[in-house]
Amino acid sequence: MDPEFLDEYHEHYVNHDYRLKLISRARVGEVLMDDQLNTPEGLRSSPIHNDLFPRYGVNRIMGSNISVDGGLGWFGVTSLRKDGDFSKEAVEDFSRLVVHARKALHLRQLRSEMAERELVHRSANDSQTYAIIMLANGEIEYANQLARDMLDLGFIRIQNGRLVCRDPAEQKKVEAVHRRVRNGEAPLVRLLDKKSNATYAVQVFNPLPRFIDGRLEPARWVTYKIVQLNPQDVLSSRTLERITQFYGLSVGESATIAAVIAMEPLAEFSRSKGVQQDTVRKQLKAAMTKMGVNSQKQLFQLYERFKVFE
Repeated sequence: MDPEFLDEYHEHYVNHDYRLKLISRARVGEVLMDDQLNTPEGLRSSPIHNDLFPRYGVNRIMGSNISVDGGLGWFGVTSLRKDGDFSKEAVEDFSRLVVHARKALHLRQLRSEMAERELVHRSANDSQTYAIIMLANGEIEYANQLARDMLDLGFIRIQNGRLVCRDPAEQKKVEAVHRRVRNGEAPLVRLLDKKSNATYAVQVFNPLPRFIDGRLEPARWVTYKIVQLNPQDVLSSRTLERITQFYGLSVGESATIAAVIAMEPLAEFSRSKGVQQDTVRKQLKAAMTKMGVNSQKQLFQLYERFKVFE
């Protein structure tokens, strides 16, 4: 599956997905087919079926509810052809995989919670190089001194149970990352305070979402890790050049990777370069394939490894 699929789904489609109620009511571990997931009206009018799925080659679906501890989970596969079907043997094989998928989801949840506790522990005991804000049920449960200092500046603050930004343009980035975090990952966003010219890298940690009253809602706690960056910290041209040469990236692929590392939204990057966003996405996908990574987190990890050669 294209790594862009989940980001786009969670940002633009998840709150319009009529199938989530059907999935949440299904027995955990039960194998569901297309006719159990869809409705005639949904197939006819839903942008998921008429826009998202065709662009990513999603056809007939077989899947299962693998929810863990109240967090909605889904494990599914698609047929290769639009008119494709699943054989009895394929269904039996898939049902055996469901058990392992649910265990993997549970392990990811536990790992996320352990990483969360470790993050807070380190921020309390190490020299503070980053701010940590932990919210529980919408209220600040923990914030280290660096976080309190940042909040006092007023560029970012906690409002209505989440982090917000006073700059309207930057706030849109924060809203987008809150939507993306619902897939259980820890996305990064770059925020620029135009008044002070300070740049912040914000990472959001959030465990599995819950399905409440027909909508996906964030879990009951969320943590923000915030680092104030100096301009030279954002991107090293020497490191980028080494990565470009090592993996044989084209000029366009290298520029796109640089934008991602600098946490520049692809929409803004494509506008600044005067190219279609779809072209930029293809360049990013091609570059990540050459580099052997399939997520933004892995890309940042690889970049950090190459910095040792400076």
